[in-house]
Amino acid sequence: MIVNFVTAFAVTLFFSCQSDVGSNQNYLISEDSPIGEAFDVNLKYTDSGRLTAVLNAKRILDFTHRSFGYHEFPEGIVLDVIDKEGKVSKITADYAISYQQTGLIDMRGNVDIKTADSTHLQAQQLYWDQNISWIFTDKPYKSYLPGGDVNEADGFDANQDFTILNSRINDGVIFIKE
Repeated sequence: MIVNFVTAFAVTLFFSCQSDVGSNQNYLISEDSPIGEAFDVNLKYTDSGRLTAVLNAKRILDFTHRSFGYHEFPEGIVLDVIDKEGKVSKITADYAISYQQTGLIDMRGNVDIKTADSTHLQAQQLYWDQNISWIFTDKPYKSYLPGGDVNEADGFDANQDFTILNSRINDGVIFIKE
């Protein structure tokens, strides 16, 4: 009787531990779906204890499980970049995507940058390479400088402080003191 009980228990245990692969398929995430989603996000970035940036986004989709992982901001971003002197520059865009491996951020739709020194730049698309602190676009843009100068062009590249700026095919108004 004990042998029958042990055998019945072992057989029950064996069959109860089998998994039905078909029923678990519902829990697998396809590569087309994000592995995470966040709403009303307020991220603070620090470097050596100093606040360097504040990112606000209504929605973030996490696709870092892909071979070329990224974070997508389908409802846009507001990014405050804080320099070492505590001056704040504000960047807004209707859409953004940040690639993890390259450090490249692609911002699209009503990209607007207002620097701490009152330089104002507007573009439809802008790339920011975080690794080398470089900003660039091949799309038309318009900039308004603190002294009243206005510049329109078909693309530029610059360091993120805008102390180095290479602009292409310019048209604008520049005020010069005599």
